[in-house]
Amino acid sequence: MELVQIQRERDCIEHGDLRDSDGQYEKALKAYDSALRIDPSDADVWFDKGLTLKKMGRSQESERCIETAIDLYCGR
Repeated sequence: MELVQIQRERDCIEHGDLRDSDGQYEKALKAYDSALRIDPSDADVWFDKGLTLKKMGRSQESERCIETAIDLYCGR
């Protein structure tokens, strides 16, 4: 991955984290999805997306994202 892509992903993650902390969950999800389009193997983003979905009451989607994060953390 190129430096420009890494910075873009980091910017998306930061934007998602800020929106999540402001309670703007839909915007946070869009930012996390943008980050995942750049690097779909980023376990931290999958985990953050799962937590945001949980806050929205979308438990099944949340569980899938967190399971994906765990799989990536474990190298599966």
